[in-house]
Amino acid sequence: MKPDHDKVRQNLGELATMAAQCDDAERKILAHATERLEEVGKLLDPARHAALAGGDVEQKHYQDMVHERGVLEQVIARAKHRLSIS
Repeated sequence: MKPDHDKVRQNLGELATMAAQCDDAERKILAHATERLEEVGKLLDPARHAALAGGDVEQKHYQDMVHERGVLEQVIARAKHRLSIS
């Protein structure tokens, strides 16, 4: 059975389209995660002070923000790796 060259070309074109869509999605993820990381960074210092002076609720809020920062840093690193950005 001979390969259908037109079908192969069509499949390659579809794969190229999907790869471009994945790259676009990674860029959007990177942009949103970077933006959120900046927001969290600005909120961390006041949250830390509130945690030191406050109670359990303030401490939990601060811990959650520190955790979110860590997750965002991982998301950014993965997106940069997938896009080969350093």
